[in-house]
Amino acid sequence: MIRCIPAILTTVACLAAGCRPGDGQAPAPPPTASAFDLIEASGIAVRGEGKAAVIGGDETPGRLWGVALDDFAQRWELPYPAGTPPIDDVEALCPWGGNQLFVIGSQSKTKPRQKVKPERGRLALVTLSQDARRILAAAVHDGLRDELLAHLAASGRDLIENPVALSDGTPVNGGLNVEGLAAWKGQLLVGLRSPAGKGGAIVVPIRGPGQLFSPLAPGARPDFGKPLILPAAAGEGIRDLAADGDSVLALLGPSGEANHPKPRIVRWNPATGETQAMTVKGLDGLLKPEGIALDPQGRLLVVQDLRPPITDPALLRLEMESTP
Repeated sequence: MIRCIPAILTTVACLAAGCRPGDGQAPAPPPTASAFDLIEASGIAVRGEGKAAVIGGDETPGRLWGVALDDFAQRWELPYPAGTPPIDDVEALCPWGGNQLFVIGSQSKTKPRQKVKPERGRLALVTLSQDARRILAAAVHDGLRDELLAHLAASGRDLIENPVALSDGTPVNGGLNVEGLAAWKGQLLVGLRSPAGKGGAIVVPIRGPGQLFSPLAPGARPDFGKPLILPAAAGEGIRDLAADGDSVLALLGPSGEANHPKPRIVRWNPATGETQAMTVKGLDGLLKPEGIALDPQGRLLVVQDLRPPITDPALLRLEMESTP
């Protein structure tokens, strides 16, 4: 089921803001000075013509954040339009098109055999203003969790170490948990923190994901591709993905709640399965890195999942290079 809620701009608001007749929308308001923290930040995407980062958090189902890339202290809130279904436990964002992005919930349970919260099992396509100062519309696809489970049971069961725990378990014991998302060659790559795959972490492609939100295809279901294995060590799961040309950067970290193995980044080619280790100065000293993106200069942006009181930076720019 898809629900699309556009932002509403009244004629009065447009005139009060001083826009020209026929503009159709008010000019973006100036960004608010940042007095708030990026709480439990877990996903990041670069938008606003490369001038802003949009960030999602685990405990903010009704909004995203915007951050100026030339001044991390300049931040603004991005509330969803009124009536948008909540997207809870947001774990990843990725750019799409010129001014859109995908937002995905964790698709997971917090307790074994508990009733699944529908707001955790959603995928959204969010349309931003060109400068990424406002959300203009948000279309929500419900039921992705059940669709992923059915696909993994049918096409990926042989890849999963413990398929019995897939639907009823939590991320700690092998239940479904999504934490990575990347748009790559027209596909949406969904990266799993859990369950573990045989020989690595599991990535599920969705072909033509924009069709899920097309008004011409009501009730569309995901066109899944064959699950892929991203080579990883025992105990590692995907914490985020970021497309970079023909390859994808993968942030790997603990598949459970332990603090090990240490986070690391690899460059992965989904077409060939080849990986290359990357050296990222300062990454292993971070408390809980959960989201990655590249800025227009190709530098690595990292967000951390931190709770108040936040004393460490929630957003960082780190140096990255290929490991010899």
